[in-house]
Amino acid sequence: MKHLFLLAIAAALLAGCTTILEQPPERALPKNAGKELTLCRELLMAFLKNNPSEFVELLPEEQRARFDEKKFNSTRGYIVETLGQPISFQYLTSLEFVAVTPHIWKIRFERIDKDKKIIHSEALFRIITGKTSDKEIAILGFNFL
Repeated sequence: MKHLFLLAIAAALLAGCTTILEQPPERALPKNAGKELTLCRELLMAFLKNNPSEFVELLPEEQRARFDEKKFNSTRGYIVETLGQPISFQYLTSLEFVAVTPHIWKIRFERIDKDKKIIHSEALFRIITGKTSDKEIAILGFNFL
């Protein structure tokens, strides 16, 4: 009985902790991942860690004017409210286009329902990369699908 009590206390203490994982780690990025996928991964890590300055810093300067830290906070707040806390992500695929490359990722969310049960859900997230006017690879857009 004492062990069950200690287990319940440990579970309660750990329930508030969130570990951010790329899930599963071995499929996080293809072995030949280049700068585009590395940028995408950094953007997702900033999103999961709730780091608006890091997230916005990864965007091209002209995009920062439209999506600043305040916009990040309000957008992420809405997503957390509706889907739960983001806890992991996984790279799925990249699509072939002429001038840009859409990269599709799966983000996993976790929340607690009214009965105190943990609920998981997933959403697809698209990050579009391409070259800026000065020929640098950059994140040109992103959104949930």
